[in-house]
Amino acid sequence: MGINFLEKLFPAKTIITSAIIRAEIAERESEIGRLTAEIGPKLAAIATMTDAEHVKAEADVAATRRAIDRLDARIAHLQSELPAVLAAEEAAARATADAALRARAQECRKANEKEAAKLLAAYDEHANAIGDIIAKLKAIDAERAEINASLKSNTVCETVASYSDIHRTTPGTEATEQRAKVPCWVYRYPGSPRDTEETKYQFEAPREEVRRATIGPDGKPVPAGNEIYHYYGRELIIVPTLEKREMVVSRTRPQPPRYEHPLDDVRLPPGFAKTGKWHWPRS
Repeated sequence: MGINFLEKLFPAKTIITSAIIRAEIAERESEIGRLTAEIGPKLAAIATMTDAEHVKAEADVAATRRAIDRLDARIAHLQSELPAVLAAEEAAARATADAALRARAQECRKANEKEAAKLLAAYDEHANAIGDIIAKLKAIDAERAEINASLKSNTVCETVASYSDIHRTTPGTEATEQRAKVPCWVYRYPGSPRDTEETKYQFEAPREEVRRATIGPDGKPVPAGNEIYHYYGRELIIVPTLEKREMVVSRTRPQPPRYEHPLDDVRLPPGFAKTGKWHWPRS
């Protein structure tokens, strides 16, 4: 049994895998279902059969059942071989993964031992140049601070702006608003009535309320509703009129200036531990 048995079940040179075995099991189970379904109809008309027909029907059923038995046996053998094939596949997959990991480790080892040394040497070269730049910028700023301190007591010219303010600051922006004439519904409310001999009214000036019109899908202002206005014991119907009025149509928020992080705070350690030196800060 084992591999020799499996080789008998499949065409020559077939690479036997667990997927192939499972597909074979599924196909044979389907075939068993089809053969089982054929048994009933073969004996359905037994009551009207002749003896010869009955003998033939029973022979056909017996042949079908033998075929089912053979398929059951094949499935049982396949199922018994499947665990060993699965184990072999898992072992092969582990071996492939192990080999790939060993190869990665070897490449990584070479990168850390050789390529990293070249990169660190390049880093030292560039970091040292950057340290020189920061040192010069620090000297420029120290000179500026000293001059500005002198200008406080001797104002012979304007103070000197720092390179950070000139080159490393993004200016802020003030809030803005855009105005335009747009369709509006204007509601006009009357002022207080005139005084009479019998009644004196607290003065109230006429006023208006402006509401921006909503524009419909057709591009026209959507009609606004009337309003009932309680006016000194009476109810007035206020009918709005459509007019173009200047209104704020958009606004922007103020943005504070943005300052880049000070270069003096940069830390540039040595590339190599034994022979290296700090590039910044420098002692």
